Amino acid sequence: IVILLRALELDPKFVPAYTRMGLVYSEADQRSEAIDSFKKALEMDPKNLPAQLGLGEVYSKMTRNDLAVAEFLKAETLQPENKEILFKIALEYWYDQKLNEASTYYNKILAIDPEHTQAHLNLISVYEKLKDWEKALKEIEISKQLGKKNNNTQTIAIAERKLAFIKGRMNMTD
Repeated sequence: IVILLRALELDPKFVPAYTRMGLVYSEADQRSEAIDSFKKALEMDPKNLPAQLGLGEVYSKMTRNDLAVAEFLKAETLQPENKEILFKIALEYWYDQKLNEASTYYNKILAIDPEHTQAHLNLISVYEKLKDWEKALKEIEISKQLGKKNNNTQTIAIAERKLAFIKGRMNMTD
């Protein structure tokens, strides 16, 4: 931080220094300082993707999912095909239990990468919460197939556990 502050003394508009300070503060769990640094970077460079993502990450750590998703949505405008950004958005919507939005973003990922195993696994839970059993079962089957194709026993095991859980939930009444 001392070195970055020195760089800013030499050039107060040196955006990478603010971005790097935000990252350092975030790693040190100094959230308000990280937010201030990222915001300063974004004031000078609104299309600064690392600062945008960094700000979203800090809000996510604070469980301010509404603020985190807002920042990640801004990042999406910069890189709409970036699966990592789309995944962050889907997760924040999931944490906030905005299930239809989470589903939309997981499906955006799958439109880009139909074999994105984690998106399929997460969709199982989204559809289970929505009580859309048919879609949940379809995602389980896809996950199992991907697990077999990639020789990933963990994926298969997760899908099998979710299958047993969903079979139990399907016939439950209020």
